[in-house]
Amino acid sequence: MGAGYHGGFGETAGSKENNIVAADSSLVGKGEGEALKYAATKIKKEQGFTDVVIHGNSDSVAVMRNGKWINLDHRNLAKFLKSDKGYSKGNIRLISCSTGKDAKGFAQNLANKMGVIVMAPSDTLYIYPNGKTVIGPNQFKNTGEWIKFYPERRNK
Repeated sequence: MGAGYHGGFGETAGSKENNIVAADSSLVGKGEGEALKYAATKIKKEQGFTDVVIHGNSDSVAVMRNGKWINLDHRNLAKFLKSDKGYSKGNIRLISCSTGKDAKGFAQNLANKMGVIVMAPSDTLYIYPNGKTVIGPNQFKNTGEWIKFYPERRNK
């Protein structure tokens, strides 16, 4: 399983190379969303993980479809990824704000559903034009971290 990049979740309109971008779903529709896919291509790849670039929060992610933003839960995203040719069935790094914030939240549920390790940021993820990332309450405070979520076995 090699590192990879899997974007294409929604429409992007050009790039804003001079701006810092946050992958926060609360910013969807406010002009910040267009630059996320571009900014994510600048982030250093994580060996053994495929990057899934999508706006998010601790409970859901958001995609653009037919000009409207739609929230998805972990089941919807898993179904999409399993049927997508761009995903190679390996571990996932969510380039998506706060999806790793809750121990039993979005990232853990996705790891359980997909049966792979999911790495996600614990807070808002800010991406600088040079690929530097900051996880925290703003682009100046790097107080968060990337957290790995391992699939849990379900009790039968």
